[in-house]
Amino acid sequence: MSKSGYILAGFETLASIVDNFIAGKKGRFTDNFTRQEVSKFLDATVSGFLHSYGQDFAGKRKYDKYNKKQAELFTTCRNTGIFDDSILIADSGGFQISIGKLTRKESDLLFKMYYEWLEEYHQVYDKAFILDIPPGPGCEIFKNFEDVYDLNLESYKIAQNLPQHVRDKIIYIHHFRTPKLWDIYTKILKDYDMFNSFKYHATGGIVANMSSDMTIPCIIYILPLIPLLNECKRHGKDTLYFHILGGSNFRDILFYELFSIVVKKKHGINLKITYDSSGIYKQVMHARFMYAKDEVGNICKLNIKSNNLDKRFLSDLSVHDMCQKIFDELADEFGFRRISVDGLYDNDTGTFHEDSKVYAIFHTFKMFSKIQEAMKEFAKNIYPVYESGCREEFYRECLEATRVLNQGRLTRKQKIKAHSVPRSLDMLVDLDEDRCHDIVKKFLSKDEFIYLDEKTRILTV
Repeated sequence: MSKSGYILAGFETLASIVDNFIAGKKGRFTDNFTRQEVSKFLDATVSGFLHSYGQDFAGKRKYDKYNKKQAELFTTCRNTGIFDDSILIADSGGFQISIGKLTRKESDLLFKMYYEWLEEYHQVYDKAFILDIPPGPGCEIFKNFEDVYDLNLESYKIAQNLPQHVRDKIIYIHHFRTPKLWDIYTKILKDYDMFNSFKYHATGGIVANMSSDMTIPCIIYILPLIPLLNECKRHGKDTLYFHILGGSNFRDILFYELFSIVVKKKHGINLKITYDSSGIYKQVMHARFMYAKDEVGNICKLNIKSNNLDKRFLSDLSVHDMCQKIFDELADEFGFRRISVDGLYDNDTGTFHEDSKVYAIFHTFKMFSKIQEAMKEFAKNIYPVYESGCREEFYRECLEATRVLNQGRLTRKQKIKAHSVPRSLDMLVDLDEDRCHDIVKKFLSKDEFIYLDEKTRILTV
């Protein structure tokens, strides 16, 4: 089995669910697995776990114990024993600043405290994102784009000057989402030799203004990837660790695998792509569905709401029976004890049986791993079609793969995305940053934060 590039955001929730289940505080634990077995399972299926340092920062009366409590959260979760083989990652909370969740005073305080926390408690985390602060809706701390440049440069230089043992854990974030952000973050990257100061790199803004993705002639996250690849080549590096904040759709996994192949073949660089989401919790515990294969191999949503359990999923299996099949296969593959679905829900509480909840979450991790494995093999098989120049055949193959990953359905967005894959591979061959800049200016200008452009504001008053 291939480890997926998936990173779960909000790992403290998973720690609480699994720890309470194993400890017998909730549900029907009957020696289903050991903590060590869970740790090995998580290591085999996903690439890490994320917690946002700043997610609870807003509205605090006192902050004197905040850093200590954040460190204790990491330590407590690690001490459950289920993350012994996993990478634990800290996010900064810059997102909370960018969307206006924090006041100017709170933002200034987070800026100071986060870097202090990274130094003082470096032993509790394995990696940590740099404090990036792109503008966003409701953001209170910027008057103009000069402020955006100045504050991000200050933050990035602080990170650049951290002690080596701390800086080696930092994930540098390169933003690109609008023409102004492209210019700002490119200047910071190039003028201050930022790339060579950090081992890990990332990009953000993937989930913002997703409507723009339908118009651009390439897969959007190659736009920030190309400058980073050029920096990688310039500094003689043979590996680029590239994290995409968001971007955890199944179809994206196919694109990641194709990109990794072309970058290795054409530039000799090992491209290691990871991506994150907290969507598992919404999917399983709120939307109430899991992913499963139908009779012809399509990846479909299995509606596990209580009023749907007796409906047919496969010709010979109800939804309830399919859940049992899924959980049995999970248990058998990883040496867990089988459980009885038993209606899936506790009649007294109206919520999941705790064992069903845990197994449903674990199944979702397994699905990411299985899909990553399948897309790796698929990409390897169809890449020669791209190299041969048979664009129409390559497009059809990509479209068919995305159809299978989308419940056997073809959508307009899928067709557009599939068409842009060979163009994206071409761009990854050429690594032309000017073309990327032109695409940003032409297709992403409408996403610009014009309230920060003093000339625009004067004209519109």
